[in-house]
Amino acid sequence: MPISYSIDAQLGVIVETWVGNVSAGDLAEYWKNYLANPKVLALRRTLVDLRQANPTFTGRELSDLISSIVDPILQGREWKTAILVDKPVQLGISHQYHVFAEHYSHDAIFSDPASALAWLVDPS
Repeated sequence: MPISYSIDAQLGVIVETWVGNVSAGDLAEYWKNYLANPKVLALRRTLVDLRQANPTFTGRELSDLISSIVDPILQGREWKTAILVDKPVQLGISHQYHVFAEHYSHDAIFSDPASALAWLVDPS
């Protein structure tokens, strides 16, 4: 699986890492398993590291996955996401996510891990 995560209980964040090619099918499978974890749903603060990934899905596929998988599970709950990027394709998909998920996710895009984490754990 090209997407994995761990929970940093001390900081109260989920650290998600994407590696290699990531298809819409990969993301769908990941989100179904990820969002079934009650600890994930309790935290709802994620540092998503895309720097080693090559997302191969389209914006339309991303939008469809949010509508069909994420929205029914979250049921109006909010999320906070810091996204780490270093390539144009990663930046592009991050901007698309920002637009498609704005109804539930307060997110920001970073190139520096320390800045991303500081923003994520900021209580404001």
